[in-house]
Amino acid sequence: MRWVKFLPAVLAALTDCLVTFIVRANQQDYPDRVIILQAVMFAAALTTALPQLWVRFAALLLLIAGVLISGFSVGFFYVPTVIAAALLLSRG
Repeated sequence: MRWVKFLPAVLAALTDCLVTFIVRANQQDYPDRVIILQAVMFAAALTTALPQLWVRFAALLLLIAGVLISGFSVGFFYVPTVIAAALLLSRG
């Protein structure tokens, strides 16, 4: 069950693909803010797999902040990633 540690990162990668398709369908140019958000959310989701508790907690706070700052337009798609990260943090 070592792959469970990387579940938030997998969900973040799938969410990044979904957000890319949705933003591309609604806008002609891809905004830089969305690219930065995707990179930060994926990095934070990868960080939840580290063994240090304080690093995983900081990554969870960063994921929650990313969802709240980006709003419901794009951030709502990252809610399953945040839930998986919270479950992983509570399990460890």
